[in-house]
Amino acid sequence: MWELPIMKRSTSAANKLRAAQMSVTPVPRATEASMAARTGLPKSVLGLVTGVVLLAALGFSVSAASSQNQAPRETKPFHGTKDCSGFTGLVGAFCTFRSSNVKAVKAGSRIFYFQLASKTALDSDIVIYVGPGTVATGHCLLRFANGVGLCTISDGTGKLAGFQARLRVTADSSIPKLWHWDGTYSFKQG
Repeated sequence: MWELPIMKRSTSAANKLRAAQMSVTPVPRATEASMAARTGLPKSVLGLVTGVVLLAALGFSVSAASSQNQAPRETKPFHGTKDCSGFTGLVGAFCTFRSSNVKAVKAGSRIFYFQLASKTALDSDIVIYVGPGTVATGHCLLRFANGVGLCTISDGTGKLAGFQARLRVTADSSIPKLWHWDGTYSFKQG
């Protein structure tokens, strides 16, 4: 630290004014410890560590808050059959549900495909159309060689709002152009 040189005390105003106008030269107090004698970490390392800790704490708090805001979903089994006798493989082709154990997906609802089928597979975005204002969106991949595929439904509107499903697609072994959708579904709330 630096300190001012000790000056004589003066009681007169003139002396006080003179002392205030006088140039002051700081005098070192005692020899300070050298930087080599410091045992702590450099400030840049401490700042970096503090930043990492704060980011981790923020990440944990955001994760905890988002998991608390999500309502629990009950996953239920999904079973449905679809008739694809009118499926052409072209954009806009569709299949029609014959049955479904989900009330919101009624018999007669249609599944529209938005990508062209190749000779070996159907890899397409889909829309399940139940009626005006009630649709769900997703994606299907079906390999024609083994007749097995996977469809995932990510969300919907109307009676299908929050609808999510993961479904295994298989060809019926006895009825041509009849397909089964079996898997799980849930309705996301909130």
